[in-house]
Amino acid sequence: MPRFDIRQMGTMPANTAGLWKRVTFLLALPAIALCALNAFSGHKHDEREPFAKYEYLRRRTKRFPWGDGNRSLFHNAEVNALPEGYEDEVAEED
Repeated sequence: MPRFDIRQMGTMPANTAGLWKRVTFLLALPAIALCALNAFSGHKHDEREPFAKYEYLRRRTKRFPWGDGNRSLFHNAEVNALPEGYEDEVAEED
């Protein structure tokens, strides 16, 4: 079994630095650019689900300690419905 000198265990041949430089510029950077393009390109937004009043959803047994007490802490008016329905639909009916 060959014995390795401790001083040589962390060294690489001098020509491998050029290899990793080429790998970085020819593979890694284009891959990062493609991932960024995919992440920031416009995605189709799905239609909002129609409101259905189920007795087991959006139950309020006590008021939330913030705001008007009816909206959750991370409430989004476009996505999250109140117990009566979506905010823009409830406002149109009044």
